[in-house]
Amino acid sequence: MHCVVTGAAGFIGSHLCEALLAGGHTVIGIDVFTDYYPRAQKERNLAGLRGRPGFTFVEGDLREVDLPRLLEGAEWVFHQAAQAGVRASWGDYFSTYTAHNVLATQMLLEAVRKMPVRKLVYASSSSIYGDAERAPTPEETIPQPVSPYGVTKLAAEHLCFAYARNFDVPAVALRYFTVYG
Repeated sequence: MHCVVTGAAGFIGSHLCEALLAGGHTVIGIDVFTDYYPRAQKERNLAGLRGRPGFTFVEGDLREVDLPRLLEGAEWVFHQAAQAGVRASWGDYFSTYTAHNVLATQMLLEAVRKMPVRKLVYASSSSIYGDAERAPTPEETIPQPVSPYGVTKLAAEHLCFAYARNFDVPAVALRYFTVYG
C-alpha cells in the first residue's frame, strides 16, 4: 500500500511513517518545519527514516506543494500536519493557525477528492472539546473549543465532514488527547 503522511517530521508523524514502513508500505512524508518546534528536533525524528527504502521525504508547505503529484497512487493519507500549541494560537499568531490548520486542510481535501484514495485520516485534537466536564471525554460531547487552536482543529474537522458529505471523500477524524513518548 502507498501512503502519504503530512507532518511526517513531527513526533506522531515520524512514528507513523516508521510503523507503515515496517508493515511493508511505501510512504511519502511531507513537512514544512514551522518554527513552533526546533528544526533539529524534527530532523532527529526523521533520522531513522531518511534513506530508508520505500520512504520519500518532501519539505514543503501543503498550500504550496504539488499535492496532485504527491498523492498520485496513494491509497491512504494520514493528515498529521498542523500548527501546534494552544497558548501560542492567540493574537497575532492566529493567521498562522488558520493557514496551517484550516486552509492547508481544505487544499489537501480538494486534492484528495480528485484521487481514488481509500481513506484520509485527519489528526484532530481534544482541544475541540474545550473544558470538557468528563474524563475520559465521550465522543458525543458537544465541541466547545476555548482557544483559537481548538477552533481551527474543529473547523478542519467540519471541512472533512463537508468533503465527505458532498464529494464522498472517505475521511475520518481522530481526536488525539495529550500525546507523549
